[in-house]
Amino acid sequence: MRILITGAGEVGFLIASELYADHDVTVIDKDPDACARLQDMDVKVMQGNAANARLLSEADIKKADIVVAATGNDEVNVITCIIASHLGVRQTIARVSNPEYIDQPVQDRKEIGISFMICPELTMAEDMASSLYFSSMLMNRDLANGLVELVEFKVTPEMKIQGPVENIVLPNNCNLIAINRAGRIAIPKEGDEIRNDDHLMLLCDARSLPDLGSMLHESKTTQKAMIVGGGMVGFYLASRLEKMGMDVKLIEKDADRCAEIADKLSGTMILNGDGSDLALLQEEGAGAMDVVYAVTGLDDKNLLCSLLVKQLGATKILSRVNRNVYIKLFEMVGVDRAVSPGQVTADAVLQRVIGGEEVITLSDERMELVDFIAKPGAKIVGKSISKELPKNSLAGMVIRDGAPIVPYEDFKVSAGDRVFVMSMPDAVSKVKKLFAA
Repeated sequence: MRILITGAGEVGFLIASELYADHDVTVIDKDPDACARLQDMDVKVMQGNAANARLLSEADIKKADIVVAATGNDEVNVITCIIASHLGVRQTIARVSNPEYIDQPVQDRKEIGISFMICPELTMAEDMASSLYFSSMLMNRDLANGLVELVEFKVTPEMKIQGPVENIVLPNNCNLIAINRAGRIAIPKEGDEIRNDDHLMLLCDARSLPDLGSMLHESKTTQKAMIVGGGMVGFYLASRLEKMGMDVKLIEKDADRCAEIADKLSGTMILNGDGSDLALLQEEGAGAMDVVYAVTGLDDKNLLCSLLVKQLGATKILSRVNRNVYIKLFEMVGVDRAVSPGQVTADAVLQRVIGGEEVITLSDERMELVDFIAKPGAKIVGKSISKELPKNSLAGMVIRDGAPIVPYEDFKVSAGDRVFVMSMPDAVSKVKKLFAA
């Protein structure tokens, strides 16, 4: 496919890095430094204003199959998509943050020529709010229209699952697909040990989540949450948690913004103050919180706040990180989960660009979970999946006839199977070739 991406910031860069190996990708950005970041990729790079009709014409926008408008300017993205749609581009995707334009993480706006609008802040807030099914959970994403759940949780001494990975007994239709240890993520192999504070990633039949919670001695309870940062992410997150019936406190430094939020959120306690003020955090009981979200627009502020509330005893800490390369750093020093708005937005875009497949990036090392449909005639059909998959990849779950199945050692793939594969970057292209018809 021919794909035109406007904007080479975090979102545009991540999308381009995922797509250029298999597609003809062109990227437009007016910042020379952003353009220079793409020099190691086999992409066509053009410097200039993405809303300039002449430049779009030079980029052969008429020949594009998909246009992704991912600059930091909502209006430029909307204009770019409208121009593209007018010129006959069949799919357009716009990154949009203004709440006057969008009120859902992903919204269909075909009536104005935009296939999808994607809001980074709403997408990120929804992702962070999904971590509350039980107390040790750090992530919980619905896949395959709710049939499968991608779950990440932190190992605690009470769980009694420490030891060799082959000894862990999981509920039916749950499969361990990755271990994240201090920001370093790897596919588990025989002989690996599960340790306290490890983050385990599982693919589970959605019906198995209660059994998983019971196995881990967890229960779903109303929780106390603190949010540091009253920007768009903090506001959307507080609104989401309010609807879940949680006890929410939000700390925001700007008094005018506090007043604005207070008018819209009746069930959240709004505190005007600095989220890195230790005395304020102690006074407001940050250490007794079940979850603390550090979501200001500043990475250093989020990191400092996270470390302070960790020392105070908060059960779970999730932090916003604006630069994807800092995800590992945050998790190495004790943040339970660092989430990049650029990464969650790029994942949302990729799910729509690649034709309905789920694409989830699980670390700044580009480890990915992708699901593939085994088409008739594909190399993998009729063969043992464990023997065919390349090194550094793992089949985590298969959906056959509408039912999730954990693939056993000699599991043979049938045409029509939907297979979720965890893969390191060096194996992704090899896996794709196995499923290509």
